[in-house]
Amino acid sequence: MIVKRSSLPEYGTSNPSGHDHVEALSLALTSFGKLARRAIDESNEIKDADTADIFTEISRGIDKWLWMVEARLETTS
Repeated sequence: MIVKRSSLPEYGTSNPSGHDHVEALSLALTSFGKLARRAIDESNEIKDADTADIFTEISRGIDKWLWMVEARLETTS
């Protein structure tokens, strides 16, 4: 049920290499970050600054994790 409702890319069930795993994490974080930024815009459109601030903080955390994952991706190439 969760997989059907998620807009994040599905993670394969095969046995991925380390590089493939890190790449999948990068893709999921990128997608999640886009959703968070969209939520910021939507919150701002309805003038809900508190909710926009919450999503801004979430977006910052996602960007931090994405930076760390992509740094690892460069070392697994």
